[in-house]
Amino acid sequence: MLRNTNIEYIKDELCKIFTDCGDFNIRPIISGSQTLYLANIGAFSGRDYISENVIKPIVLSGVSINDNNTLLGLICTSEIKEADSIDTIKTLILAGFAVVFAQIGNDVSAYGCMARNDPGRSVSEPEGEIVVRGPREGFTEKAEDSAALIRKRLRTPDLKIINLSLGEYSETTIKVLYVDGIADKKLVDDIVCRIKKIKLASVMDSGYIEQFLTDGKARIFTEVGNSEKPDKIAAKLSEGRVAIICDGSPVVLTVPYLFVESLQSAEDYLKTPYYATFIRVIRFICLLLSLYLPSFYIAITEHHKNAISHTLFSSMMEARKDIPFSLFGELVVILLIFELIREVGVRMPGSVGSAVSIVGGLILGDAAISAGISSAPVIMVASLTAISTFILPPYMNSTVLVRFINIFAARMFGLVGIAVSLAFILVWLCGKTSFGVPYMLPFAPLDKGLFRDSVIMNPRKALKDSTTELKGR
Repeated sequence: MLRNTNIEYIKDELCKIFTDCGDFNIRPIISGSQTLYLANIGAFSGRDYISENVIKPIVLSGVSINDNNTLLGLICTSEIKEADSIDTIKTLILAGFAVVFAQIGNDVSAYGCMARNDPGRSVSEPEGEIVVRGPREGFTEKAEDSAALIRKRLRTPDLKIINLSLGEYSETTIKVLYVDGIADKKLVDDIVCRIKKIKLASVMDSGYIEQFLTDGKARIFTEVGNSEKPDKIAAKLSEGRVAIICDGSPVVLTVPYLFVESLQSAEDYLKTPYYATFIRVIRFICLLLSLYLPSFYIAITEHHKNAISHTLFSSMMEARKDIPFSLFGELVVILLIFELIREVGVRMPGSVGSAVSIVGGLILGDAAISAGISSAPVIMVASLTAISTFILPPYMNSTVLVRFINIFAARMFGLVGIAVSLAFILVWLCGKTSFGVPYMLPFAPLDKGLFRDSVIMNPRKALKDSTTELKGR
């Protein structure tokens, strides 16, 4: 209720606020001898829905609006909000509501009727997390739809949703989800506090929020998880994590994020424990290969030639006898070319990106060997390194940076440089925390109970006790 206000004044103020907004509509509604007004964003609201559930009931009633109850009784919408100021009316209109306001004595009664009908795609399988077996639903760009997909899997009133708004101009809806009684309330309050402190003109994706959740500090290894699969997010919520949905983004964030999560996949729990454990070991080995294979190759061939057999070393040197570049320069250039090919493949449309990857990866590599610009062993090392990088998507970007640091360390100090780099990374990771939870849990600190779902998986115990993973930490 807007006290001591004239309806014509409200109309004029809204017209001033939305000056030159071609999609803003405001029209009179005649009910008996009284004139009401309805304001909405035409391209953002369902026209048919407004006509049938708001305008038609008021016009056909033919009664004068003498109190709030009369107006509420005429509006046939499932969600309605009362406005007590012009700013509130503006906010509701921009959120997709159709606002009806009527003069009642010396006051103006205004109610927003949810009629949002913004365009968007339907639920489909996320291309970035394709599975052979398991649910194929993926989040959409609508925050409400994404929250509903999680609610469908966690049918409990303990699933709480906190609604926030970010962006001075975008007014982007942010939803913070957690399971009451499992998630640490202090963690939830901390996340909400950090989000409220974000000051941006616009928020277009969940990646904007991810940058600020870590207090703006640069992180080589991420402390915030993300996924496009509702079943995966629902499972993490039941383990005590907090999810963050950003309207306009199909990627949902989860915190805290642990190192061991990069080795896990939703499909692991649908396989035999022996094969799932085997695959996780392979992923861990691939992580080591992506970080240390190029640097190990340089250290062996330039500083520790006696560490490999004479036959193998001779074969490697024979392949490089006509190469005009040093091994270090050759390997760095080839790895940079692979990064260039990967980036082009990601940025180009699907069909074109595949063609570019084939041309760049096969033809260019073969041509480099034939032209004597690069050797076959270096191409093999770079290819195996690149393939190993893709098996762990969460660390796909961070491993590239660490890899080049290791290459320079191996070039200067050989295996000693690699050992120092490895020791530094291990000490750093073991001392790292993600929102108060040790990043290397259950390895550091050692937690035997959580080993059931780390590199070695015991699915029965992992699934049975998953709801207590982070509780009380």
